[in-house]
Amino acid sequence: MLKKNWFVIVVLVLYLLFLAKDHLFGFLDNTQNLDSYLTDVKLLYYQNEYQEMKKLLDIDDQDYSFLYSKVLLRDIYYFYDEITIGKGSSDGIKVQDLVVNEEGVVGIIKEVKNHSSVVQLLTHSDTQLSVKINQSYGILTSVDHEIIVKNIKLDQDIQVGDLVYTSGLTSIPGDILVGSVKEIRTDGLELEYILDVESATYLQDIRYVAVLVGE
Repeated sequence: MLKKNWFVIVVLVLYLLFLAKDHLFGFLDNTQNLDSYLTDVKLLYYQNEYQEMKKLLDIDDQDYSFLYSKVLLRDIYYFYDEITIGKGSSDGIKVQDLVVNEEGVVGIIKEVKNHSSVVQLLTHSDTQLSVKINQSYGILTSVDHEIIVKNIKLDQDIQVGDLVYTSGLTSIPGDILVGSVKEIRTDGLELEYILDVESATYLQDIRYVAVLVGE
């Protein structure tokens, strides 16, 4: 009787496996497809990372040395104010060093630790950067996370689309692209221009930067 019960159980199990075979093979196929998909995603990620680094490494300046770094942190509460990078004082980085990518200026080193640094972005309200448009000089700052240039007299020749560069009048090197003039207006007293500036760098998506560390 016991042997007969075992025989019935084995037959029942085999029958159930037969009914479920399509689902089992489908699960195995899905697992293989998922592994293949994840492999493709990883490959695409590393290809994109390589392209980002390659563009950054194409920066060429004979007068300055660059330290390259990946962005480690970008706090959502300070999204337009700062980023943290993976290079610090042990690498030779100092406060007020200029930070760029392959498109132009990103910001200025605000705080330095041994192995990391905080970059103050152009859209930070405390940013003060001496800049040049054509033959005119002004101060770049930010209001409500919008980049502006002020302290330019009304008699200066400025047009929409003119390029904005670092001035070279301070310790920060000159002739590095910052952005372009997108709108021209005057202050409340009609004494000077207020220039709205479009950053050359897409500041909302920064993954790699280069820090200018000296001549």
